Amino acid sequence: MKKFKCSEMTQLARELAKAPARLRLRHVSGILRTIQMLDPKREYPFDFISYHVTGYQSKRGRPMSDLPDQGKALIEDLTALADHLTKERPIPAAALPGVLLDTASLSSRFGVSTKTIARWRKRGLVGLWCVAKDERPRLCFWSRSVRAFVGRNMELVKRGASFKVMQEGERETLLKRAREIVAATGATTLHAVTQQLADETGRAIETLRYTLRNFDRDHPEQALFNNVEQSQPVEWTDVVYQSFMEGEGLAALASRWNVSTARIGEAITQGRVSELRRNPIEYMHCAAFDAKNADDQFLGDEFGVNRVGAAKHEHDTQPERIPAGLPAYMEALYRTPLLTAEQERTLFLQMNYRLHRAEMMRRQLIASDEVNTSAVAAIDAEIDVANRLRQRIAQANLRLVVSVAKRHISSEPDRGLFELVSDGNVALMRSIDKFDVMRGFKFSTYATWSIKRAYAKALPQEQTQRKRYRTGHDEFLAEVHDHRPNVLAFEAPEPAIENPTLASSLASLSEQEREVVERRFGLTSAGASESAEEIAQRTGIELERVKSIEAAALAKLRDQLSGEALQRAG
Repeated sequence: MKKFKCSEMTQLARELAKAPARLRLRHVSGILRTIQMLDPKREYPFDFISYHVTGYQSKRGRPMSDLPDQGKALIEDLTALADHLTKERPIPAAALPGVLLDTASLSSRFGVSTKTIARWRKRGLVGLWCVAKDERPRLCFWSRSVRAFVGRNMELVKRGASFKVMQEGERETLLKRAREIVAATGATTLHAVTQQLADETGRAIETLRYTLRNFDRDHPEQALFNNVEQSQPVEWTDVVYQSFMEGEGLAALASRWNVSTARIGEAITQGRVSELRRNPIEYMHCAAFDAKNADDQFLGDEFGVNRVGAAKHEHDTQPERIPAGLPAYMEALYRTPLLTAEQERTLFLQMNYRLHRAEMMRRQLIASDEVNTSAVAAIDAEIDVANRLRQRIAQANLRLVVSVAKRHISSEPDRGLFELVSDGNVALMRSIDKFDVMRGFKFSTYATWSIKRAYAKALPQEQTQRKRYRTGHDEFLAEVHDHRPNVLAFEAPEPAIENPTLASSLASLSEQEREVVERRFGLTSAGASESAEEIAQRTGIELERVKSIEAAALAKLRDQLSGEALQRAG
């Protein structure tokens, strides 16, 4: 029997070791919940611990007042208890929904040593012994326990990730490169320098911050940054423009930079001008674009943005035959009319001519030293019209992507149709930009070749990646880069649950939670899934509240269904 700091824990370990196998996951979940509730500096009666681990009220109410640092000791003992229970009787890997990582994989994911992982286990990082079919039991870290530990010990994890032994030569190289960045950009921030260094070297940002701070402290005469670690950037207009493009409002930017909204507007214009100076507008040129009457020829609206969706022929109004077995929300693709050869040629010429006009305006703008707001607006207006024309071409060819994707799904059974369609849409948009309509070929021929080529290139790479490790699961710490993930071979998604079990589990949810889940995953009589935005509009609930309700409901379902999965597995 493993030695515990608390004597009562030894007795609890004996009792739980004799419990039925179907209760193991419940006890492990109870240990995780209990650890999250404990404060290392407080004292707790043991009946409180026993109740939250087992779900049963103990009749022995003796407080543990004779133990120092009882909360800390209890956390360490509970972690050891989970290890003890699962080592004697390992949990089937299929019973644990989510990701399972071994010690090496977890240390790589967080950028720490295996010794650091061992120290974290004493602080409440729960490890479980799991077994897969035809495999030996292995110590694993369940995604649920890792997320709980990170949530309680964020600073500890960050410090562990930032601490790496750095050789003197590497430190000197980093300091030299940091000085070059500061000299090249003028006034900048410590964050900006460390971000660039992290991108160049792959080092954790916190490690770089620690190195630069120590240098400035030890060499004040050569310090790279002041006490507040930041100053007004030279190219601050680019920063403002980028934040604005990412969705930050004028008022928020004005408050953050402590300037007026008018000044922010000027900075956004200047940032846009800088972007136009750096990036020429790409398009497929046609000699006719340089003719004097080009505007009259290519700016007409015969098939343009105002009437681009209008039916030009009688057969355009006839309903399209929708292939059998297609999901409801993909049927709309077949209701978008196809383009005639004349329409297709006109749309491509109009799109590229708009981009040609924008490029000519851009060249005039960069030739002048003045920041002309109206010129920038005119350029963006031309690009906006071109984007609308591009979107119309894409909509008329989306069913082509579905057709090509369906022919490739048999060679990629692990991927769904929608994944293939999504990748095909990217290739479609790229082919629209690269298609030269003046060569006389049909766009569908070129687009089909482009989509097939994208699949031929991407699918083998994804198969290779899938053999090496699994992806698509929750990241535990966004600040720490995962350079070498090594997920265990027996990682598996949540086991499928039969409809009766699912129905009974849904019945346990509140009316609001059940409605959100059913609409979100297409469990209503209509059979069509809805986005969180659509649910918010339909129910009148705020968007963030809908997302919160969905997360809470799914957590409840996972807790209920995990017991069923364990019972089937064990």
